[in-house]
This record gives sequence, C-alpha cells and structure tokens, in this order.
Amino acid sequence: MPLARLSFGQQHANETEVGYQIAAINDGLLTVQHGGMAQDGLAVDDDTLFQVASCSKTVTSLAVLTLVRDGHLALDAPVNQYLRRWQLPGLRGDTATVAELMSHTSGTSTHGFGGYGPSEDLPDLFEILDGRTPANSGAVRAGPRLFGQFRYSGGGTMVLQALIEEVTNEALSTYTSRAVLQPIGASSATFAITPQAAFAHGVLESGEPVEGGFRRHPESAAAGLWATASDLAKILQTILDSLHYKRRAILPFELVSRMITPVSQQSGLGLFVEPGRVIWHEGRNYGFDAIMAAELATGRVRAAVTNRNGAIERYAQGLRPL
Repeated sequence: MPLARLSFGQQHANETEVGYQIAAINDGLLTVQHGGMAQDGLAVDDDTLFQVASCSKTVTSLAVLTLVRDGHLALDAPVNQYLRRWQLPGLRGDTATVAELMSHTSGTSTHGFGGYGPSEDLPDLFEILDGRTPANSGAVRAGPRLFGQFRYSGGGTMVLQALIEEVTNEALSTYTSRAVLQPIGASSATFAITPQAAFAHGVLESGEPVEGGFRRHPESAAAGLWATASDLAKILQTILDSLHYKRRAILPFELVSRMITPVSQQSGLGLFVEPGRVIWHEGRNYGFDAIMAAELATGRVRAAVTNRNGAIERYAQGLRPL
C-alpha cells in the first residue's frame, strides 16, 4: 500500500486543541504543515519540539551504525565485549550481540518506560539498567526463552546507550548530535531538552494535561528524543540516501541495507520493515504520539507528531503498512 498523500489543506476536527506537525519529503523537497497549540498561549510552529518516544530508537541505531562504520564496533560481536562499567546479565548476556539488541531479538527484558514526573528523582543509566531505586522499571536481563525471536525491548535499547557512551566516552546526547542529527540537518532534535527550547506540552487521551507538561525520560536512547516532524522525516531520508548512494549519506549502503533487512517479525535494526515497500517506526509517551514512514520504491517520506495521545490517526492515515 503506497503512503497516503497527506492533504496539507485539509482541516481536522479540534485542530485548535491538538498541537501537530506533518512533514513530507517528495523528490528531495521538504513540505511542512502545523497547527494547534503547543501549550497554553503558545501555538505550534515548524520549530516546536515534541517528544517522539520510541522513534528515538532509530536515531540510537543510526548512532551505533556510525561506530560500526568507523571500525569501533562489530554488529555480530557480543555487546559485553565492549562494556566495561556494566555487563548485560542473564543466561544469554554474554552472547547477545549488538545487532540482536537493535532488532529486539536478544531476549532482553523491560518492554518500555513510563518516565518520571516533575517532582520525582531521576535514575542514572546504571540504576535504570539494574532496576535500582529511583528507577521505576525492572532490571534489564537477557533471558533464554525468546532468544533469537522478536521481543520488543526498550531495555535492550538502553544497553545500546551504555555501549555508545562506553565506546565514545561521550554522553548519548552529545554523540548523536555530532554524528547523526547535525550531519543530516535535523539539528533541532535533541536528547537534552533545555527550558529555553520551544516545546509542546502533552495531553492524555482523556483530555487531562500531563503534569508539568511532560514526563521526563532519562531512558534517552529508548524514549527520550525531542524532535519536529521535519527532523523525523530527515532521519528516514538519510537511510534512503544511503540506499541510493547519495553523496550526502552518512552511512554506507551495506550497513543501511542490513538495517532494513527484517530479522524477526518485520523488525530490522532500529526500525520496522515491510520488505521492498515501507520502513517505519512509531512511538507513544504520556501525552505525545509520533510516526514516521518511508516508501522504498518511490522515496516518499512522511512523519507526523502530536501532543495528544490518540490524535495521531488524524494525521497519519496510510503511514502504517497493512
């Protein structure tokens, strides 16, 4: 099924209430639409940042692939080979590879993360991985039962954060900005939001505002990216650039070809794949939904973000493959 041709002139019910952005890339031309409110008294514009939740995982995987490109990592090597400050425990901990973590086939635990309210203490990376207070999620372990089969695991993506920070000796936010986001022109996207940034406040599906405007996500690699719809479109565009040997591509064809090859249940390395047709990822945090998709045959890219749970369907028709 081709990606829907988003009608940028179309008006949506309650669009003054729901903040949204839609971005499209056709033949290299970026087009953006926005509407609604980012927060009280502040309308959404092209530069408003939204939490994009699990779409963060695609950026994390691109960062890992830059390290493979530069010879610092091997996709099929056990991740524990590179980790010094923390080791992935469990019966499969010593054999789980970098690529398996990227494709959710390492058997790791911890599906997702709920984030933290404005008055809650934030755990550090190792407290998250070990499930120690003040972390509100379980410990990340590599179990044997589903090893090699798809098992969605935000916990596994957090192991990738530990890997990136170990190998680069940089914070995830610093490395991804320098190695991925700035080179592809998505320079407003960030894992390190600042109070000065123009960002949206989230609203639950019930209409209740998220306390403090948003939940904080120290689980950056799995759920912590702030971005615009344009940024998401550019993230998928760089994958298409590699597949077409564009000079501006940041990764070689061979690595991106593997990235979009399904491993189990349509899961590639950091995104989902309908072979030969569509690559996509989507995400939901409290108060925010996001989706991005690209059609492999035509090169058409679409992305949409909203600051109200459940509203994404108004702007994302046709982005998911059947």
